[in-house]
Amino acid sequence: MAISFELAGHVVGIMIDRDVNKDYLDEIHRIIEKKLEQHERINLFCEIMPDNKVPLKFLVENIKFKFDHSEQIQKLAMVTNLAWIRGIMDVDNFFLSTEVKSFELKDRIEAIQWISI
Repeated sequence: MAISFELAGHVVGIMIDRDVNKDYLDEIHRIIEKKLEQHERINLFCEIMPDNKVPLKFLVENIKFKFDHSEQIQKLAMVTNLAWIRGIMDVDNFFLSTEVKSFELKDRIEAIQWISI
């Protein structure tokens, strides 16, 4: 089961604690959708913990999910040491109404502060 937590009523956190596959990504999306049922708009904190793999095809599927829900997700903080994912997240800002900001794992506290505002 995916690890999720609440930082505030409208701020949800997801910890990616294993390699991402279709079932795991669907589980993460269900957690987010359940939170969207409770709040009109949310902020999302997502951390990919060290040594976990995210295949490109699932990252593309996740981008579609973010696009479909971009009016409901105000801010997204992506925390990972995977530079290629941070690069893609930075490009997302040009296509989504969601404000996206990526952080390295060492900057986790900064990400939590940013997402909580």
